[in-house]
Amino acid sequence: MGKLFLLRPAKLEADAKKSFQEMKEDQGRFIYDEDGFVYPFSDGERKVKWSSIERLEGYKQDLMTADQICMDITFEGSHVTFSEETPGWYIFQEKLHAALPGVSSSWEYDVMFPAFANNFTVLYEREDRKMPAATNFHALFKNIKRGKVQRALEKRGWTSRKESSVYTGLSNTWTELSLEDGASELLLHGIVAYHPDNIRLLDNIFDSLGVFYRYEIYDDQGVLLLEKKSALGK
Repeated sequence: MGKLFLLRPAKLEADAKKSFQEMKEDQGRFIYDEDGFVYPFSDGERKVKWSSIERLEGYKQDLMTADQICMDITFEGSHVTFSEETPGWYIFQEKLHAALPGVSSSWEYDVMFPAFANNFTVLYEREDRKMPAATNFHALFKNIKRGKVQRALEKRGWTSRKESSVYTGLSNTWTELSLEDGASELLLHGIVAYHPDNIRLLDNIFDSLGVFYRYEIYDDQGVLLLEKKSALGK
């Protein structure tokens, strides 16, 4: 029978510290440059610019025997998840805080409590992607079929879903909309993140339809921010 060697507590603690230090210094599969990072995602290697990050969400995942801190990242219409078990996590957090200083440096600690809850928290939201709390956009179109408006939005990145025979849902990273057949006109309403870049894109799409349209957009207090009517008929 071989000898049984017992590690003393001091040795165990030293090995644990060494392991954690190695994790902190591990860059993993991330490759960094001045404006972002490259990572081999499941669909292939991609470059993510810090400026392209639209939203960061932090939360705690219950794995039964332990909890795991996770971060969801939305960028350019894509959605990925990294966790504290992702090799390179610690260096990634340092790079992220340097690039986006608005992200709380204590967010990992904050989402740990209270226990037995995932403590979902929006850590960062780019200015042009800040979603209002309630419906703030109302539009109508005349003399056009629902399918044509749907296809125009899909071509510019919106995802559609059929909700009923008269409703179609349309969404991207800064809108949640319903396209509805009305009695004499087509209605589009829902949530739109108010930003000049977003409004310009909507105007460009609506103008390309070649029909009369009108829309209104409000702030969270119900104050009218913008009203527009096309020049085509009534």
